[in-house]
Amino acid sequence: MFKWNMEELPGMDYTIITVGEGMGGGMMKNPMPSKPDSWIPYILVDDVATSTKKAKSLGAVIANDVTEVPGMGRFSVITDPTGAALGLWQPKTGM
Repeated sequence: MFKWNMEELPGMDYTIITVGEGMGGGMMKNPMPSKPDSWIPYILVDDVATSTKKAKSLGAVIANDVTEVPGMGRFSVITDPTGAALGLWQPKTGM
């Protein structure tokens, strides 16, 4: 329907979504099956550590601190002051 290409990463429950040009997305199996499924939008940032600190200073709660995704980049997940969850994503340099 959307002309997306799906690529499962070997040894992981994660699928990369490519959409042509630009950033695509990804999806994974729910790590907590007792919790409802959810979607988290990710925002592309230049420096995920700096952006995460700034979000915290503005009232966000850090749900998942900066985490390395080997060979791909780094991310964090925050909850903004209204309760909305979103991810911050910094791709590996050269990608």
